[in-house]
Amino acid sequence: MSLYKRVLVYAYFAKNTGDDLFLKILFDRYPDVHWDLLTANRNYNTIFKDYEHVHIIYSYREIKVWNQKFNLFFKLNDLILNYNKYDALVIIGGSIFMESPAWKIKYKERAYLVDKFQQLNKKTFIIGANFGPYKDQDFMRVHRDLFSRVDDVCFRDIYSFKLFNDLDNVRIAPDVVFNLQVNKQKKKMKSIGFSLINLNNREGLKDYQEHYQNKMIELAKQYLKKGYRIKIFSFCENEGDLDISNYIKEQLRTTDVEVKNYEGDLNGFLDDFKACEIIIGTRFHSIILALLYEQSVFPIIYNEKTFNVLKDLNLEKNSWHLHNIQDLQVKNAMDKAIYKAGINNKLFIEANKQFEKLDLYIG
Repeated sequence: MSLYKRVLVYAYFAKNTGDDLFLKILFDRYPDVHWDLLTANRNYNTIFKDYEHVHIIYSYREIKVWNQKFNLFFKLNDLILNYNKYDALVIIGGSIFMESPAWKIKYKERAYLVDKFQQLNKKTFIIGANFGPYKDQDFMRVHRDLFSRVDDVCFRDIYSFKLFNDLDNVRIAPDVVFNLQVNKQKKKMKSIGFSLINLNNREGLKDYQEHYQNKMIELAKQYLKKGYRIKIFSFCENEGDLDISNYIKEQLRTTDVEVKNYEGDLNGFLDDFKACEIIIGTRFHSIILALLYEQSVFPIIYNEKTFNVLKDLNLEKNSWHLHNIQDLQVKNAMDKAIYKAGINNKLFIEANKQFEKLDLYIG
């Protein structure tokens, strides 16, 4: 295979369905580019094993010797990576610019890579992200400086775009996953797909865990009474999706409920997902996928990212906010879940623009 450009990829490598879809779309779009993934997660050798133009560059962030931790990201990459061999750097992902407890480490890594490529006069791209939530103005300040040094930054929501639209290199386009090439299933099974998240792992949402679990159990029981099978989709085991999925399944105590955990087989996971008639979606990309597969969907909003994108699509009224989950009436939810939102073809054309500048560069 003759590959005429070589690109380094920095992404969220945690076997997260949404982020892995971003990567799949990227690699499918540019089959003649040699992609090197900068990650310590060896699962990605398997996940993209059928992509001959995708390779792993092992990167270790931290090791522990006795009681001391050492960050090897910078030293090892300086030793191992020959940056001259790359034509560009792509930073791709959705919620990759959140103010988490470890944000300074992630910022330093991204800034380090951007600066390396900039010094060598290589192109840098940020694709598909949203910004925030954040509280610290220092977080905003350093990222504004970072974005100003990148050749192209394309956000996926109006809120993020407006924060930085004074920078000439900042653009906006709908979510990357709207670029997924899908084979729609004409005949759906009489089944309901639930996409759940573990709130115990999320600051500011822990107090809603019990109400959320109880309401999902109540909703599932009503669907079971109506003769539906239940599929619970764990989009990211690393973030606790599988734990809550198994818990809900145990509470329902019936063989008509099964858990589908994403283990790296994107196509198999999507085949199970698209067979469902209705999606009760908490995970952001469960909502996007439901729209792509023309399924009825009832979104449960757990953060501003979901709300902002649904608002951009004029779909926020047919959803429910997690903060009010205890007030959700099951019948009302089931009535809303019948709603099937149509997508204007213009949305797919606009979503293509996430890759507009990279398309021009790759040629």
